[in-house]
Amino acid sequence: MNFMKISFLRKLVVTLLLTYIITPVVHADFFKWEVLVSEQGYGTESKNFPIVSEGKIDKLDENFKCSLKNFWTKIESELLLEGKTLECVYDGKKRIVSLICRDNHKNRKYNKIKELYPFAKDGFPLIPELGANSPYLELRCYF
Repeated sequence: MNFMKISFLRKLVVTLLLTYIITPVVHADFFKWEVLVSEQGYGTESKNFPIVSEGKIDKLDENFKCSLKNFWTKIESELLLEGKTLECVYDGKKRIVSLICRDNHKNRKYNKIKELYPFAKDGFPLIPELGANSPYLELRCYF
């Protein structure tokens, strides 16, 4: 009987330890994320860069340094939340935008009712002094 209790406790401790170690490393993106770059200003033709991981975005113009950080996911019952932050530095000035995507429709996981999913977006002009001609960066997500 004591052997069974010790074996159960050992399994429990190992499971909790593995959960504690692996949880910060495991990350799943439920939403699709991308950065849109409109080099001629807001509303002009844009290039889409899918987001696959945190860190520097190498595909952008060398004059500005952009990176993605603060990836997080939270799942509660039928509510899914995910967030990311886009940070760009140009001429010593830092611009930051954070975006949270949310989904609380239980059928969306399987798209049973074939609805179109809206996307969330937020962005900033990289060089505000240029007004409408400033390159515009936008972080967006969709399900």
